[in-house]
Amino acid sequence: MEEFTLIADLAIIWSAALIAGYICIKAKQPAMAGYMLVGIAIGPHGLKLINQMDQIKVISEFGVAMLLFALGVDLSLRQIVSSAKKILLAGSTQMLLTIAASWWLASTIGLAPNIAAGFLFGCVCAISSSVIISKVLSERGETDSIHGQILIPLALVQDLSLVLIIPFLPVLQETANANYTDFLISAGKAALFLLAIIAGATKVVPHIISFSAKSNNRELFLLTLMVLCLSVALVSQQIGLSIALGAFLAGIMISESPYIHQALTDLMPLRDLFATVFFVSIGMLLDPRFIFSHTLEVLTFVLLLIIGKILIGTLSAFFATRNLRSAILVGVGLAQIGEFSFVLLSLGYDSKLISAAMYNLFFAGAVVTLIASPALMTLMPKLLKKFSALSHQRRTAGLSPTGTNTGGSNGSENDVGNQSESDEDEENVDALNDHVIVCGFGRIGKNVGHVLEAHHIPFIVIELNAGIMDDLAMRAIKHIYGDAVSPLVLDKAHVEKAACLVVTTPDPISTLAIINYAKRCNENIKIVARAHRTEDINAFRAAGASAVVQPEFEASIELTRLALQSLTRPLPEIQVALDRIKKQRYKLFWAQPEEEMRPAS
Repeated sequence: MEEFTLIADLAIIWSAALIAGYICIKAKQPAMAGYMLVGIAIGPHGLKLINQMDQIKVISEFGVAMLLFALGVDLSLRQIVSSAKKILLAGSTQMLLTIAASWWLASTIGLAPNIAAGFLFGCVCAISSSVIISKVLSERGETDSIHGQILIPLALVQDLSLVLIIPFLPVLQETANANYTDFLISAGKAALFLLAIIAGATKVVPHIISFSAKSNNRELFLLTLMVLCLSVALVSQQIGLSIALGAFLAGIMISESPYIHQALTDLMPLRDLFATVFFVSIGMLLDPRFIFSHTLEVLTFVLLLIIGKILIGTLSAFFATRNLRSAILVGVGLAQIGEFSFVLLSLGYDSKLISAAMYNLFFAGAVVTLIASPALMTLMPKLLKKFSALSHQRRTAGLSPTGTNTGGSNGSENDVGNQSESDEDEENVDALNDHVIVCGFGRIGKNVGHVLEAHHIPFIVIELNAGIMDDLAMRAIKHIYGDAVSPLVLDKAHVEKAACLVVTTPDPISTLAIINYAKRCNENIKIVARAHRTEDINAFRAAGASAVVQPEFEASIELTRLALQSLTRPLPEIQVALDRIKKQRYKLFWAQPEEEMRPAS
């Protein structure tokens, strides 16, 4: 029955992952950590339910290839090219500083006996996990947040740097007296491969995808995607790169097609299914006995790695955002080892650039960072919120009950999460009364602003995107450059005198902090908030929001309205039906009856 061993192993992996994932979701913890922990339990170093690791490694490599293929499809060459220069600079700075610091540390403590090992160790430490970053941001509804918009391009810079790093491996294997022929050959292959990717993405692949899509057969469309993915991945492996990197670049090629959304829809089930195998297999490869016998070394490595990457990531991100809170969240998001790091680690071990001891230490530490990273990304916003509240309490010891400053300093501009504009427009801002504060001027905020302008309602915008700030200045719209989570910024917008506060941020923790502070300063203020997730509606209402809007649900209401109109139903009848649906739907998430939510008369 040996021919069925692989099927049995997959059944065990998916069954164990199902149980672990369910427990983690119930405990409100990231499922990825559960997958890796259950991998330790069922693997050859645990209960030994699975021993055929060679087969599992093949499936795992396919899993990470599918993950990175889907990630590449969701990105695009245009997005990479159009990324702000300062974000590209921040990504390059983060990579170089992390490589240099890790190289120096490895050489100092004896982990790297030579320059080659030190450089490889630095490269392995510098790369973060695009998969974990994108998955955690997506689960938390923070993809469109300030730190989310910085984290993903930074992870892109790291992933693409692998194309530059891998050609150096042949040189690292040579002695000091050897020539650089192998390096030139590898670098030339990589350069030609990248040129082929760019040409294919713009000239060839869109036509192939279009031809397949016009067949109106989903099976053929999916087969086309898989053939493109595996073909590019195999070519990548043949020229000395990796299957995972090739799959990622194949995804970027497909991303230029107008059929990208259908491609993502068809890929998601495969991606999620085999991604589970990847995360479980990572746990299976970890030997807990090594951690127990080298506890001090592993913990020291993990702490130095996490702290170092947070500090360097925060410093690099600060160049792009000029906002300490967002920069810290970016640093925390980068504080783990990436899936491409395992590719580099394996290549280095096979090339005898690193020893078995260094390989085991790094692998153990890397898995620990992967398990800990989702929890850190979840915990840090809460810690920053508490720190900001304590800092504001100390700073406002001499303030009046309304929150206005009765004297003294206006607060430090180095407060976590705060970056406010200069005092040039203070007179205009101070003149505001019974105004509307719009937190965030993205797609939703702009629509709100247009309506307020049309009705001549005074309002002020709080925004952290420098590009949007330039547009606001040109249109002579009152604005403050800063993070609305910061009490100092809300004070400057005169939240104590405002009639209404509109919160458009998708981050639930930030939104809750804004609502809480606004209500403390002005109990009569009306607050309209956006909820990315339905479970946030109850919390926002309980905190004092007058109305909470969930964009996806509102979109379904509009679709229903248009559908009924197309059936020529009377408008009054349609409105009554929609009002009833809204009332019933949102009431499900209210902690108290509507009567109790009203302020006491």
